Amino acid sequence: MAVLQIVGNQSGSGKTSLAAALLVATNNAGKHAAYYKPFADGRSADSDVAFISELLQSIGGPAVPAPGNKSDSGDLSSAQAATSKLESEVGLVVIEGPDGSKPYALESKVILVHRHLPGDGIPSIATTIPNLAAVIVNAVPIHRRSEFTSSLSGQSVPIAVIPESREMLSVTVEQLADHLGGQWVLGPVNLDAPIDRFMIGGNIMDEGPTYFGRYSNQAVITRVERPDIQMASMCDKTCCLVLTGSGEPTDYIKSEALKRDVPLIQVRTNTLDTADALAGLLDKADARTTKKANHFASLLEKYLGAETVELLLS
Repeated sequence: MAVLQIVGNQSGSGKTSLAAALLVATNNAGKHAAYYKPFADGRSADSDVAFISELLQSIGGPAVPAPGNKSDSGDLSSAQAATSKLESEVGLVVIEGPDGSKPYALESKVILVHRHLPGDGIPSIATTIPNLAAVIVNAVPIHRRSEFTSSLSGQSVPIAVIPESREMLSVTVEQLADHLGGQWVLGPVNLDAPIDRFMIGGNIMDEGPTYFGRYSNQAVITRVERPDIQMASMCDKTCCLVLTGSGEPTDYIKSEALKRDVPLIQVRTNTLDTADALAGLLDKADARTTKKANHFASLLEKYLGAETVELLLS
């Protein structure tokens, strides 16, 4: 039996993503795990608890206990009782602890998630945290990962330096359409498809498959009057087209999009202004999806190591 408590250096550090990844990893190993967030943040419905409840339901895990009030966090007796009950039922209990380096005084191993922000230096790891079992340095710029890894080596606990990930920052087709105020040319389809990057369909020199076939989960922005570019971009790696301008798409583009289930979103602004309007879209990215839980689990295994992850889960 194991109890893991996750604490973060700040709000948005990635505690829930790590909790979801550990639950996925446990399920992939053929075991059962439980999740518990002892104290909610005062909102009527805690979105972290709702997401993990849905995730556990999809993989056959136990129900998530209702959290208490944050104002009651000084009284941990009920939280310890709930943890002990879960521990008797499953092989692993994942507790989402507080922000800051001071975990709840519960009987558990502790994982610290340190979120890197632009302008931050290499962190000094709070190795004085009681029962610290591992440290996850999250969202490090890719070009600085080697520097972080070298500087943080030789610590007394395992450390994973996880680089920024496009998949974790992806938005959905529906979020893109809402953000741009776009109109659906056809009926909306694949609304929850993730978008990892944007491509501009201009006067390119490469062939369509060469230019548009490089990246997965892309949205292509191009003028509505360019059916040649639209057709060239409609490969299996394109999850939607954003058609700019006041014209109308041709019937054969509509037919092809309908056949391939590629959403067509039309905006009346030009391509340059539409690209500029994407500013702020990433603020709507939500890590609380099953796809991102599985992706973070793969990142954890890659950068922390499969053996270390297995030890944490045991």
